[in-house]
Amino acid sequence: MASDGRNVYLITSCKGGVGKSTVAVNLAFALALCGETVLLADCDTKNRTADLMLGYDGVGMFDLSDVALGRVDAPEAILQDPRCERLYYCTVPPTGETLPPSDIADAASKCADAVNAGCLIMDTSGGIEFPLSVADDIAYEAVIVSTQSTPALRAAERTGAELAAHGVRRMRLIVNEFTADKDAATIDEMIDGARVPLLGIVPYDERMRRGQELGMPAAAVEDSTTPRAFYNIAMRTLGHEIPLLAGIRVKGVRKALPQTRRREADTM
Repeated sequence: MASDGRNVYLITSCKGGVGKSTVAVNLAFALALCGETVLLADCDTKNRTADLMLGYDGVGMFDLSDVALGRVDAPEAILQDPRCERLYYCTVPPTGETLPPSDIADAASKCADAVNAGCLIMDTSGGIEFPLSVADDIAYEAVIVSTQSTPALRAAERTGAELAAHGVRRMRLIVNEFTADKDAATIDEMIDGARVPLLGIVPYDERMRRGQELGMPAAAVEDSTTPRAFYNIAMRTLGHEIPLLAGIRVKGVRKALPQTRRREADTM
């Protein structure tokens, strides 16, 4: 959803540990590689990790609190990714100052203005306090992240219901660490459980986990199907019609194909 000509995406869920930062980092990277100018704002005030996944640990002197409090101008709090000239990053402070969500969102918007970003992706903490607090201040799309587990899907449903009650109308679901194991929820069951239209799935990939520990997002490499999953999601985010499983190989995926075909309309 556009805010002053910009698409703002809040990556959220009531539940922690479902991979919100993984999705935020890789979606930002994929959108940038697709030609969009993207600002990734790490707004996780409880446990920021996007900087580690991008390999930025210890890089940069200023953050969103400095911008919000007028200590520096927005450009001074922004890092440009050396691997992709269209990807920029800013963050909340690691400790100490706690700002109101509206101030954080305003500072992130100033940073996005500074680089003329067409997309602003905001990684948020577990819980939905931040999305609810800024619902009246910015127009945004909520990207709800879940895994296939029943608790995560229930949290996704609750997240969607809470956001809808606060006037958020644009919400879509990304299922992280997807497998087609016989005991895992099918695509139909995930959509029915979360009650949110499906934007995409990210297959489980241990290499992605190891790469992020080394500061190398999956979307920046080409040796697995995981980058393709994020490119698919990025293209759907931009309005292109991309089949849910295009180019993605998931063990046992044939079992999930009938549900995928019936629900492809939900991915748009």
